[in-house]
Amino acid sequence: MSSIAHSSCLSRLVADPETEVFRQLISPDFPDLLDLAAKCPLVMANTNELYEIPRPTLAKVVNIGGLGMESRDVKPLPKDIEEIMGKGDGAVVLSFGSVAVAYRMPMEWKMVFLETFKRFPNYQFLVRYESDDIRGNLSSNVHLFKWFPQTDILNHPRTKALITHGGYNSFQEAILTGVPLITIPLFGDQPKNARLAEHHGFGIVLHKAELTVPTLSAAIQEVLTNPKFKKRVERLSQMTKRQPVSPAQLVVKWSEFAAEFQTLENLEPAGNKLNFIQYHSLDVIAFLTSVLLTVLLLIVIVARLLWKTLFIVISRSSKRKSE
Repeated sequence: MSSIAHSSCLSRLVADPETEVFRQLISPDFPDLLDLAAKCPLVMANTNELYEIPRPTLAKVVNIGGLGMESRDVKPLPKDIEEIMGKGDGAVVLSFGSVAVAYRMPMEWKMVFLETFKRFPNYQFLVRYESDDIRGNLSSNVHLFKWFPQTDILNHPRTKALITHGGYNSFQEAILTGVPLITIPLFGDQPKNARLAEHHGFGIVLHKAELTVPTLSAAIQEVLTNPKFKKRVERLSQMTKRQPVSPAQLVVKWSEFAAEFQTLENLEPAGNKLNFIQYHSLDVIAFLTSVLLTVLLLIVIVARLLWKTLFIVISRSSKRKSE
């Protein structure tokens, strides 16, 4: 995290576009965002130690992942969705969020999903889809919605799995509601989120380039029939809900603390005060490189001396034999 206080020489020469926005809207003297980041007393990150990979961090980082999600009231589902949820053996939700809208996916992908869903007639598939171009190809267990209350659906006891692109909000919602994941990551942090679900044992990752009816069918079948996925995500869900200090409490307490003391120099990492050469250990690298080159040079010199000595000894020995 201390690297947020540093930038390359090139980035210092080029005007930061985000800083320029603040300078245009607030004041021409608005400080550089990199400098603000270095001096800010706290960094509140949308992560949670319980479902992130353990990694080195800083004392000034406060993890508030799941903020607002744990306190949402679960509302009754609309009548049409509730009727769908009551059919068959349960429901599977397909949603790619509001950025990677599903109707823009290649037609090949659309047909893969539709053909796969036909193979599971005992399950209902609720699909967030913003167009009507595939309604003529739907089987009776596939239901399209331009919008649906995803959180309320995930909280329904008959929801068996969520097929998603791996956005962090959907990732956290799945954990809090105890729903296994099938992720098809597209870009950004989605591959990392997908691997997190896989690492914790409640998700399967499918590469978008390998999305076929057999691979998707196998993933759905595995999640629906293997109880380990449900057990893992339910355990993680309970841990998240029962963590000693909730994200909301962390935000309030740390905000009040920062407001009271204004600056928290005792939490500042030493890296903030290092120059470019020190921060990137260029002085250490230069010293070690010079030592290595010196040792190599000495080895070469000694080897040449030994070779010359050996050559002289062999030459004298040959001369004596010839005499």
